[in-house]
Amino acid sequence: MKFRKLVVYDLRSEPLKRDFIDKLKTFADDVITVFAEKEYDGTLKPEHLKGADALIIRIFDNFKPELWKSSNLKYIGAMHTDYSHYDLDVLKSKGIILCYIPHYATEAVAELTISVLLNISRQTADALNFVKSGRWGFEHFMGWELKGKTMGIIGLGAIGSRMAELALALGMKVVYYSRTRKPEYEKRGCKYCSLEDLLKTGDVVSIHTPLTKETENILNRERLGMMKQGAVLLNSARSELCDLDAVYDLTKAGKITAWIEAVEDPEIRKKFQTIKNILLTPHYGWMTKKAQQNLRDITIKNIEMFLKGKPINKV
Repeated sequence: MKFRKLVVYDLRSEPLKRDFIDKLKTFADDVITVFAEKEYDGTLKPEHLKGADALIIRIFDNFKPELWKSSNLKYIGAMHTDYSHYDLDVLKSKGIILCYIPHYATEAVAELTISVLLNISRQTADALNFVKSGRWGFEHFMGWELKGKTMGIIGLGAIGSRMAELALALGMKVVYYSRTRKPEYEKRGCKYCSLEDLLKTGDVVSIHTPLTKETENILNRERLGMMKQGAVLLNSARSELCDLDAVYDLTKAGKITAWIEAVEDPEIRKKFQTIKNILLTPHYGWMTKKAQQNLRDITIKNIEMFLKGKPINKV
């Protein structure tokens, strides 16, 4: 079994490699690529999907329900873990199968998060740039050590669990709040607690939950206000999990330091530029060679199993 027409929605500035596209061509009679100049620009239109029964989506966008309603798609392969951009009710009503890519960047995201924490605790980037600018001295860079500090992890899924392992390896105490308790991690020294207690006791709070109706704004102004003076907030997940206005106020007041990886709104990024103790990075936690290979391999496996009538990683 093959698809009649497979559409790839890709990023022009960093397109998928030719060998991957060639592999996709073995699954369809016709493969076309629709290029977007950037994420969230709404390039993909109903006319692009005319005659298509399969769609591979490389980039994030705000997909309108009309896009799916007017299509004859049977399969959507999302090349990411986050599927909050899709109207699942509409897809279900149209009989469109959506498959995603779980756990492909677990190590990459966890390691990036720890690297940001180490940068905050030791001001690494500032020290490097200080010497590069021709200056010298140590008196500007008083740091603090992670050993003995409490890491509070919100969401002990794949990435949250890896974060717990890394934190324990660094000598940190680990408390966690998650939808389900994880006895195997409690045996290793992690302590389950309420979200409120986690925020009150954590020297570092790291959030690793997917964005859903239940988790959106889970760190609202009231809860963020519970964080300790001098605590660090790490968000390698979606920015919508946090009240960004509250993050701005708390960092500006010097109560907390925060890192948020994926602030998509340029106006919010501009606003945050004036605050020294808030760190922003592009949404690049998944950008490692190994994670990208995992991504391609699982995407191909998802297609193969769908065509065999045994879909895996189905949302």
